[in-house]
Amino acid sequence: MKEIELKYGEARKRARLRWAHSEHGKELTRNYMKEYRSRPEVKAKYHEYYVKNKKHWGEIIKAKQRKANNWGGIRQENEDIKRLHEEWAIENGYRDNDLLNIKNTERFVKDAKE
Repeated sequence: MKEIELKYGEARKRARLRWAHSEHGKELTRNYMKEYRSRPEVKAKYHEYYVKNKKHWGEIIKAKQRKANNWGGIRQENEDIKRLHEEWAIENGYRDNDLLNIKNTERFVKDAKE
């Protein structure tokens, strides 16, 4: 039963794409988007976005170009990943370095005496 549903879903997806790439589908989409962009609430949303990001406009354009070039730029780590890593490091003793210098110094002195 699942295979039939899956095949049906794939067939519908192909049909939607075929319609969207047809001249008739493109024309209807073009007309709809033209009408959508002329709505007052959409114009207000676009204007708000423009005003909010105007001072960063050059950076936004550069980011779009990097995305178009498939270059991710500087890696930005997720805060959750950092938090979970720190918790793991503390649990496993990797962040318990307060006494590390003292321990190493004592070990060096002890080894030197022997």
